[in-house]
Formats: sequence, structure tokens, C-alpha cells
Amino acid sequence: MIGLVQVNMAPSHPVKIVLGTHQIGDASAWPGIIHFTTKEQVLALTSAFKARGHTDLDTARNYPGSEALLGATGAPSEFSIHTKIFGGGPEATASKWHSRDAIAASIAASLEDLGVDSVETMFLHVPDRETSLEETLKAMDEAHAKGQFKKLGVSNYTAKEVSDMLEICEREGFEKPSVYQGHYNAVFRSGEEELFPLLRKHGIAFWAFSPAAGGFFSDQKKASARWDEKTLVGQLYNNFYGSPAIETSASAVRASASAHGINPHEAALRWTVHHSILDGTFGDAVLFGMSKLEQLEQTLDAVEAGPLPDDLATLISGIYATFDGPGPAYHL
Repeated sequence: MIGLVQVNMAPSHPVKIVLGTHQIGDASAWPGIIHFTTKEQVLALTSAFKARGHTDLDTARNYPGSEALLGATGAPSEFSIHTKIFGGGPEATASKWHSRDAIAASIAASLEDLGVDSVETMFLHVPDRETSLEETLKAMDEAHAKGQFKKLGVSNYTAKEVSDMLEICEREGFEKPSVYQGHYNAVFRSGEEELFPLLRKHGIAFWAFSPAAGGFFSDQKKASARWDEKTLVGQLYNNFYGSPAIETSASAVRASASAHGINPHEAALRWTVHHSILDGTFGDAVLFGMSKLEQLEQTLDAVEAGPLPDDLATLISGIYATFDGPGPAYHL
């Protein structure tokens, strides 16, 4: 078990709040995951998000129909758009998805669907370890030089791979990554040992997805499609959080949160936003999605409720210590 510093005080600067849009698009492609399928539904969601003072949307080429629906609603004119190069999946089995040609095609398709010439951030999504980093980074540098995106992001890579990327970019004069998006919450903290020090050293922001552990701490977890073991997503999440020790810790969190009159799911989110290693001073952010419009307001209300009571924050911070080893990997 690695030693992590337990910090229960709020960060010196609030983290950015980003709306994840994997729940927007074609429901037939991702049943049980995509819930906002019409322009009217998407406009209601994005308008409510903007009304609360937030203007960043995260999408991806892999999210079926998400970019096209965002483009159709005019979202790029109202929000900063952050999207990702196509990565993996059945369509990619016959080719390398981070080759020069594949990257150019993915970016062109994203910009066309969004109806823009450029986005704020373009992420390398699922790592393609069959294509050299030199080829991938050169292709991204060429796209950046064309003005197709402002910031280069990377997602799901190991700290060693990020270090290699930085070395290549420095040597070749390529645009360097400035944002890392990864799995992070009270359970997924293994990146604190090797990844975060590297990011801090090089001025790279960390954007956390699944900040509330996918609803793991919720009293309603079993009713959520995300945890249905018949689905790929459900299998992944049950594998991620399947440790008996973690379930025991989660039960203690649920009891403590309830004693404070706090929804356990919201407690997990508030821990990540207000008590974790994340700090808006470094450009850090949390991303979240939802299946219903009312959940947007509930999530933002939870974030705005501020830090947790000290005993509850300490209890959640201690969950990671129950792992026998480094805990779930922050990368793919």
C-alpha cells in the first residue's frame, strides 16, 4: 500500500466544473447510457448548466452521436468544447487509431459534426500502443498548427507514457500536452504517487472523470444501469469496485453520510471536489454526467454545498488505505 497524504481541507482555488456529454447522442448505440437524444432535451440540459455559471462541455468521437447533436443545438457557440480523437472499438481493429491519417480523419469528422473550425481541447483518448508516440504527436502538432484546437490533452495514459510524450515534444518542438483526463475519486487514487507529481512539474492540469465513483456509494446503486453486470460498462464498474474491503468501507461512508443528513453519492462527489488532491490553481477540473435533467441541479447543488464535515471527509480519505497494494490503475 503506498503512502498518500490525507488532505481534508478545501483546495486553495475551486476546481473547474465540466459537463460530460457521453449521455448525449444515439441511444440505440449505447442503450442505458445515452438518455438525451433530441435537440430539445440537449438544449434544456446545456441551458441549465450555463445558467449555473458553467461553460465547458466534454465530448468525444467515441460517444455515438454526441458531437453531432451538440453541433445541431449550437452548443459550440455558447460553450468551450473539449473533444477526443477516436480511440479503439470494433471499427479500429483493422487500423491504428492514432496513426497520422487516422488522427486527421477523426479531427476532421469531429469539427464537421460540431460545425466549427476549432475546439478548445483535443484529447488523445484510448492509448494506441501500436503506433509510435512520435507519429501520433507529430500528427497532433500539425493539427494544432492548423488551428484545429488550442490545447492538447491526453487521457488514460501511464505516467511513463506522459513523460515520454513530453520528452518527444521538447526534442521535436511539438505542442506539449497541457491537460490530462483520468479516472479519479476516493477509490481511484493510484495516480497520486507517480502521475500527479509529473503533471504538477510540467504545468499539466488534471481533469477527473467519475468523481463520485460512478454512484458506487449511492443507496440506489443496484438500481442503476451503470452497475448492471449484463452490460460491458456494468462489468467494468463491478470489476473496478468489486473488492469486499471497499464495499465495507462504502457501507461505513453511507452510514456516516446519512448520520450527517448528506446523500452518500453527493458526499463522494464533494470529497473529490473539496478534499482530494485536485486544485483549481493548477487548472484541475471534475467532469460529470447524468441520466436526468434534475440530476444536473442536484449535482451542482452538492458541489456548491462545500466541504464535508471533518469526520466524514477523513473516513472517505481512508478508503484507499484498505487496498492491499496500489489500488485500481488510473490508466488503461
